[in-house]
Amino acid sequence: MTTIRKAVITAFGDPSNVSVVTADLPPPPPQHAQIRVLYSGFSGADINMRLGRYPFQKKAPLTPGYCFVGTVAANGPQCSKFSPGDMVVCMSVYDAQSSLVNMPEKYLISVPEGFDAQKACALVLDWNTAYGMVFRSANVSAGQRVFIHGCSGAVGYALLVLCKLRGADVHGTCSERNFDTIRRLGATPFSYRDKLWIGEMQKLRGADAVFDALGFESWDESYSILAPTGKLVGYGGNLKTLTGEPAGSVVWPTLKLLGRNLMFWSGKRTTFYYIERNHWTFEPDLKALFELVNKGKTEVLVKKIWALEDVREAHVGFNSAEGIGSFLIKVADGDE
Repeated sequence: MTTIRKAVITAFGDPSNVSVVTADLPPPPPQHAQIRVLYSGFSGADINMRLGRYPFQKKAPLTPGYCFVGTVAANGPQCSKFSPGDMVVCMSVYDAQSSLVNMPEKYLISVPEGFDAQKACALVLDWNTAYGMVFRSANVSAGQRVFIHGCSGAVGYALLVLCKLRGADVHGTCSERNFDTIRRLGATPFSYRDKLWIGEMQKLRGADAVFDALGFESWDESYSILAPTGKLVGYGGNLKTLTGEPAGSVVWPTLKLLGRNLMFWSGKRTTFYYIERNHWTFEPDLKALFELVNKGKTEVLVKKIWALEDVREAHVGFNSAEGIGSFLIKVADGDE
């Protein structure tokens, strides 16, 4: 057994239910590798898991952390794909906020030599989610007009950059403090505090693609700004979490979203996107993103990093942190 430090959500509720504890980790079982975690991702999934709102999640107590970058510490039996010291990334879904973690070898993906660890971690979930939506789900192409809710957020920023890379005309909502940055990136910002974006987008004859992680009534509003042959891509139900409203099931709003496709004569389409680590596109998409970064075609931004021992502060400050890009938890003392 090895002594580790890890974050634990002891019960569902406010940030006081998040602790960092000392625990024992057994050696890796067959077909697993033990990874020394450098950085874990931190996202709305962490907040929703802490509130007990994440779809089909584990019961508390649980260790959160949807993805990580780290180095191989040891291989279990029947595990030989990587050598100790190799840097890998993984979409773990749970357990990434731990100094060491045992993970199935099949979910580990090699990081290109010399690649920045922070950027690698951000690519796993935030950017890989955006890539799948832009390049396949919406199939954004040059000259199209797109609208992104929360375009200064982790996935939202990645959507913005990838849509611009495809030659799209990008619009979206964000905090007023980020307007200048969004304009410098070549997009048109609108405040998320009002609904002026609805009328403005309708004046432009709508959007060819809308990306909406808010869900609930926001999907109705997003549908109203679609161009005659536009596509609405829902990929979350974060509205109630962000507004502090009582939790509601996202099942019925999702059924309503998808049910709009029955009106085939309208020309408009809807879909719900969910990233899956078992899907055949997961690793190729991630490798494509590594290549885009190495070629200088995309810039991965990190908004804020908290230390593992301060993970409770991440839950408190998630909605108020300034800047653009991804959130990370620094788990290891160094990047060596």
